Amino acid sequence: MKWIALIICILTIFCSVSGQKPFTCKGQYFLSLTESDVLNSGLFEVKINNNGQQIYLDTISNNVGLVLNAMGYRISDNFIYGMNPYTAELSKVGSDGVAISLGKPKDIPESPIYFAGDVTPDGRYLLLIGLSSKAQIVKVDLEDAEYVCTFVALQNNTTSIVDIAFDPFSGVMYGHDYRNRRIVTINPETGEVNTNFMVQPQVDQLGALFFDSFGNLYGYGSYNSQVQDKFVGINKITGEMKLLAQGPKSSGQDGCACPYTLELQKIVTPEVTFPCTEVVYSFILSNGSGATRTGIQLFDTMPAGFIVKDVIANPFGGNVFLNANILKINNMTVPAGIDTVKVKVEVGSDLLGIYKNQAVLSGLPPALGTFALSDDPYTFIEKDSTALLIKPLDLTFIKDSLSTCPGDSVLVDATLYGFKYFWSDGDTLPAKWLNSPTDIRLQLSSLCAENIIDITVTNDLLSIDILEDTINIDLGDVIKINSTYTNPDDNVAFYWSAPENPLFICSDCQNIEATPYFDGYFTVFMTNSVGCTIKDSVYIRVRKDRTIYYPNIISANGDDINDVFNLYGNAEGAEGQFLKIYDRWGNMVFYSGKFTLNEKNQGWNGTFKGIPVVNGVYTWVSELIFIDGYKTFLKGDITVVK
Repeated sequence: MKWIALIICILTIFCSVSGQKPFTCKGQYFLSLTESDVLNSGLFEVKINNNGQQIYLDTISNNVGLVLNAMGYRISDNFIYGMNPYTAELSKVGSDGVAISLGKPKDIPESPIYFAGDVTPDGRYLLLIGLSSKAQIVKVDLEDAEYVCTFVALQNNTTSIVDIAFDPFSGVMYGHDYRNRRIVTINPETGEVNTNFMVQPQVDQLGALFFDSFGNLYGYGSYNSQVQDKFVGINKITGEMKLLAQGPKSSGQDGCACPYTLELQKIVTPEVTFPCTEVVYSFILSNGSGATRTGIQLFDTMPAGFIVKDVIANPFGGNVFLNANILKINNMTVPAGIDTVKVKVEVGSDLLGIYKNQAVLSGLPPALGTFALSDDPYTFIEKDSTALLIKPLDLTFIKDSLSTCPGDSVLVDATLYGFKYFWSDGDTLPAKWLNSPTDIRLQLSSLCAENIIDITVTNDLLSIDILEDTINIDLGDVIKINSTYTNPDDNVAFYWSAPENPLFICSDCQNIEATPYFDGYFTVFMTNSVGCTIKDSVYIRVRKDRTIYYPNIISANGDDINDVFNLYGNAEGAEGQFLKIYDRWGNMVFYSGKFTLNEKNQGWNGTFKGIPVVNGVYTWVSELIFIDGYKTFLKGDITVVK
């Protein structure tokens, strides 16, 4: 079984110790590996291969002479301090791979296993958090001859912290909570633990945490498996983790960092352009060294055919020199923090392909390496050149013949970085909505070329028409609504809508037949094969005459003249529910269930059980329901005579 401690250190500030050499901060990473049953660790420089997907090792020393873990970088002497996680023995290691034991710090508890450690930004203390039931921060005083310890109790006992690291700009201490699978922040003075970060169940543990010189947080450990060989980027605001690369396998690891240096990143906007255009190079300087640095020089030689036109942003001052493809800014003053120099550069007319180059930041103190090469932050590869792709100008994406639906407009977006736009109607924007029909000219101009595109926008010969605008009907009437249309072909689809009369819509009819109950619009929609949709509507007005007529006297003598009592009205618009007739003593002499208006054979003929009733006055009641849902209750008298 192997115990592996990952030491990723970006180191600063020159000092010398007998028998040991301090580190020089040049952005390199380090790894310490400890095999099972072997009482020493190997020290390696971590390298990243050209595609940025694999981590490999460059040996510094196969045996530093002792076991290292819970490590941190001490800014005040440029050495790494660490612990034997099982014996609580303090040690110090230099850049030559030579390590010395400093013994056990005074009063340090020996029972915890010390995997989590980092040195405070001021270099005073090595902070340790052990894996034990007693959750506390152990502060080892590196300025005390006996390395005396003091203690701060953690206020959250549900965490298992496997490594810690300090943000170089905010000073906040971050840790990975192995038990709960998340990043936390810890106040080293009060022991307060902030757990308000995203849980990341795909990460088993990150025994190595560190910050780079731009304040970005990284970790090394397991991702989507128990194998601890993955390098991840961590969002220090949300706690989200993303896989970046794969490295050597380990059984356990630790991390430390020295972000207290000057670093340079270089990006270009846009990353893809065309000949005869302008781009902007941004030089991002990070000063995490803890002091303002003066006499700094930024130097960059652009590829042949590039012309440095102007420095459009420079917060560091100094003397600016521009000569063809050469950029030089001397005597810059770089305060602590991160800021950017921006430079406008012209791309030549005959350039095509990928062009790479790298800037140099010089004038750094010896402990910071005297110089720093620029890095492309969009790749995981260390200290790599910034690439610009120059493509041949291709304007075929701008269509010169467009078609749209009647009454519609179409967007023409001709956006290309570095071009100027002149439309024949006076507009100068790269994107424009064009109504149909339209004929318009677009002129695109770069620094050394001009292109003209004539654009025509037409619309399909598409129409639909319902012959009437308004139709008046009586409730219960059946109507036919017809439409006519034009289209270049017969490949069309129809759909009707009638919100007030939804029972009568049709999903695929050019013409419909309906019995509207309510006033409202009937609308037909037509869509052709290219997706154009048009519509037309007719308004249906429904007259609702609810007048009901009935006789007040019947002869009932069999001469077929006024012999039957019935109700009369709009038989298409209403239906009788019942008709009841009573004599003067309240006896029901006639009953009808549902009946149709105006139908004599459904009325009362003046008989009861087939025998003519006596002359006199009779009462009647009835209920009608109209097809639109309206109900009415009617009653009255009927006189029977012979």
